[in-house]
Amino acid sequence: MTSKSTFRQVSVLPGVWPSPGLLDALAPMSDKPVLTLAQWPPAASVRQSYADTDALLAGWKDRLDADHMRQLPALRYVGLRATTTEHIDLEYANRHGITVAPIYGYGDTGTVEFVIEQLLRHARHTTKTSSRGELSGRRLGLIGFGNVARSVGRVGMALGMDVVFHTPTHRPTAAGEPRWAPLAEVLGSADYLAFHSPAYRHVVTLDELRLIPPTALVVITTLGLPMAETALCAWQSAREGRTVMDLCAAHAVSDDTLRLPGIEVHDFYAARTEDSVKRAEAQLVENLASALGQ
Repeated sequence: MTSKSTFRQVSVLPGVWPSPGLLDALAPMSDKPVLTLAQWPPAASVRQSYADTDALLAGWKDRLDADHMRQLPALRYVGLRATTTEHIDLEYANRHGITVAPIYGYGDTGTVEFVIEQLLRHARHTTKTSSRGELSGRRLGLIGFGNVARSVGRVGMALGMDVVFHTPTHRPTAAGEPRWAPLAEVLGSADYLAFHSPAYRHVVTLDELRLIPPTALVVITTLGLPMAETALCAWQSAREGRTVMDLCAAHAVSDDTLRLPGIEVHDFYAARTEDSVKRAEAQLVENLASALGQ
């Protein structure tokens, strides 16, 4: 991408959920007025208006396969309001010199706070006795150990929990930190379990789910379920405990599954807070400005 002061046309897809402040920040970077699309793919009647787009901002729900990008012959930059590139045809983008720039870390704090909130609610309000429970002394299992899982683990340990995690390869940690354990041990010994595995990846089978203690609280904030939906149905139908999800995990799950006893869906995205929106939009603008300077 050659250095220039503006793009010819900056277009924004629906999954970005742009605030007025973001649109104001984008305006000086676009020769033409910033185009915001109400649907994606766009209706035929508006396709001509975005044909000159050379910079496109997209969210994690906006699919950009080769056919979509082929309709934009001037496209040279895709800025993602997401950490995952799962819905982008990266091979096509690389072949045609299109820069794809995700953003990272903007929603970590909100996700961590959501998970810890669910653990505390469960301990304090769902005991079978009249007294409230505590997290201290309970085991927290983490599936995945990226930035969010590490932060959840640190908070859990600060609250006195015993924290174990699983990743596909053994990962040593220092004394006083969460420790790696085989998947069967993490699943089978957890009082609380949180999934922080990669987007749209099934990391546990039905047989493995059945290792989880029947009363354990399970929290899922992954982008897409970390197991097949059929496995989730069979497992949840045979246990007492609750499975809590935000909209990231539940967005493609059938209504029949979401109505199963014990499944609790929160009608918001754990990572989306007022603060995280500001961080995400600041990163979008910063990445776009950096692309102009290349």
